[in-house]
Amino acid sequence: MGEKMSCPFCGTQVEYAIENSPDWYRDSSLPVYRIDCHDRCRQYWLEAISGHPPQIDPDILAFLDSLNDAQRTFISESTQHACDNDILIVYSKRSLQFLATDWHYAKAAVGSYRLDNASFRISGVGFDIANMLFFVDTENARFTLRLHQAGTAVYKIQSEIYWLQALRNKGGIKTLSPVPGRDGEMIQCTSPNDLPSRYATVYDWIPGETLGALSAAEKTPELIRSLGSIVGRMHSVSETLELPDWFTRPRYYDIEWVTLQVEKALASGNIDDSAEAREKLASLPSRFSQFVAEHGERRDAFGLIHLDLAPHNIVVSEGQLCPIDVMQFGFGYYLSDILTLSRQLSKSEQAIFFEGYQEVRLLPKDYQQQLALFEEIRAL
Repeated sequence: MGEKMSCPFCGTQVEYAIENSPDWYRDSSLPVYRIDCHDRCRQYWLEAISGHPPQIDPDILAFLDSLNDAQRTFISESTQHACDNDILIVYSKRSLQFLATDWHYAKAAVGSYRLDNASFRISGVGFDIANMLFFVDTENARFTLRLHQAGTAVYKIQSEIYWLQALRNKGGIKTLSPVPGRDGEMIQCTSPNDLPSRYATVYDWIPGETLGALSAAEKTPELIRSLGSIVGRMHSVSETLELPDWFTRPRYYDIEWVTLQVEKALASGNIDDSAEAREKLASLPSRFSQFVAEHGERRDAFGLIHLDLAPHNIVVSEGQLCPIDVMQFGFGYYLSDILTLSRQLSKSEQAIFFEGYQEVRLLPKDYQQQLALFEEIRAL
């Protein structure tokens, strides 16, 4: 039986243990308090200061004492939801300050939309402090709220909305649908308590399970074929979509970047040291340069890609496959999206996936060799 204390977040009696911080944290020698708040917050860690015994960082406790009940409840519920989604958190004063600040932003942002009697918490499917994602619940519906990083250009967010709407309207793809604010605008700007301005967007909730959460039996040939078709339709939209002058997104797959990463890998010593392996790695920039020289940025090969089109970013909703989380989308080679998904499939599933894709748009005759090249780049 562990020692007992009041949970600093929710106030219930909990067990705690003093230990070194988890190996994945920034400093594994740092003492922490592991809080086991099974009924409410689940499990989390608080940074401590060395002593006999170590004590929870008093700056953390002082900061928590300064919060109101709504903010503490928000931190408690967000911690619970993150833990339920296998996200483990070591809290410092700084990370708690980020959360409390985002509470102010989220509260103000929710008020900018027609979301009455709404509650919100971090999504738990990611813990990106800079671009925090929230679940927003009303009496009748759920939404997602994205707080964009301070300083994000509004055109970058408008470009995201433009592409999502094109996927829905031109590709017939069910994906995130932006919700207008009270003023009719899709993007809201908020600066509560004189904090720096940040943009917020709200999207309709897509119910269902992610592709990655499905059992092997649920991943039927029909579903895999449909997956290939969806990706093909996404790329077909990108190939023909007319982009406004203000459209702005990052570009991926730069020859200079590939060259730099190869040089770092060769110098690191963390690679297969055989002469054959080093020679193959050293030749990667020239092989990629040859690929770029052959294909350039032709629209049938290069265009808007999701970039993170992994199974956890595809929701199966009412029989439809729905790509979500397009935060990283930008300009790149379509092969990148194809590789991201196909590498998660078995050989037999890959064959069905490629068939589904080619029912919509053709792949190059040597696409398997090209995918192998991109697999090498992905490994850098």
